[in-house]
Parts: sequence; C-alpha cells; structure tokens
Amino acid sequence: MSKRAKRERETRLERRRPHREERRVYLVVCEGGTEKACFDGMKRHPDVHMHTLHVRRSKHPQREIVVRSAAEAGRDEYTQIWAVFDTDGEDVASLVAEARRSGVEAAHSTPTFETWLILHFKDHRSALVDGARAAGALKALLPRWSKGGTRFEDFSDGLRDACARAERLPPGGDPGTRVHLLVGAVLRP
Repeated sequence: MSKRAKRERETRLERRRPHREERRVYLVVCEGGTEKACFDGMKRHPDVHMHTLHVRRSKHPQREIVVRSAAEAGRDEYTQIWAVFDTDGEDVASLVAEARRSGVEAAHSTPTFETWLILHFKDHRSALVDGARAAGALKALLPRWSKGGTRFEDFSDGLRDACARAERLPPGGDPGTRVHLLVGAVLRP
C-alpha cells in the first residue's frame, strides 16, 4: 500500500458499517420432560442459543401436538425449529412429512428418547421394542438415571460418540434416532 493511500485511509472520518455475525437461535419443542431436561442442560454451553418448550398434555403419545406446536411457533425469531418426539414403534413418516411442509425439522427416536441417551454409552443395535425396555437398558448403563432426573451432564462426555453411533443406525429402524441431526445443527461452528 502506498504512503498516500495509507494516509488517506487513516484520516477518513467515515463510520465503518456495523458488522455482526448472525446469531443462530433454535426452538426445540419436546414431547417429554426427559428431552427438555437434556436440551436445557445443553443451553449452558456458550455457543448454544436455544429455547426449549415442553408440550404438556394429559394423553400420550402427543407427537402430533408437538409438531403442531412447533409449526405454530414464530418463524422470525428462530434459525430453525425442531420437534422432538418418540415414535413408540409406530410409523411416523407422514408426521415427519407434515412437519417438513410446515418448516419444522423432526428429531424422533424409536422407540423413545432413551435410545438417544443409550448411544452416549454404547453402540446399541438390538431392538428396544418399547419405552420400558429402553429405560431399563439406560438404567443398566447409568444406574443413577431416573426418568424425571435426566441431567445433560451425565451424557455430555459421550455426545460425539452418540452422534456417530446414531448416524450408523438404519433409518426407521429399532433402535433409531434423528436427535443427532438436531445436536449437529445446534453445535456446528
């Protein structure tokens, strides 16, 4: 750079344009308290900007309500909106398609969210069949775990392993989960 150009640049009194990186904010609408507790724990990470919402209704399963609530959320406030729900062994392809048409990403687990938590400890590939068996398998791996007492700290060390293991599970299989896609989106640099 020439001396003249350097001097001109230094003496300009123009204001620089403001530059601020766009902040990514996610809404995670959860079917159960276990999911909400896990994602609430993730919010403590400095790079995570997430709001969580637990849809409480008296009747299970409530995956349709979760997707509907996510679809009704204010789009302008969030980078992405995710619906987190259990399949309970049912085919949820039409519900996932409905979510996608509404601009919502689906992070479902078969049979339940505990599948995702199990993957933090081991590469589990045999069928879990139902929520009770999934909870039992998780309890065997983490004896102090309880459904109402899920803490992200108990699972954070295995997060990368869980994502890799979930990626290798067959789509739509038992066990299966898409929660790793949500985690990947939230934690991407």
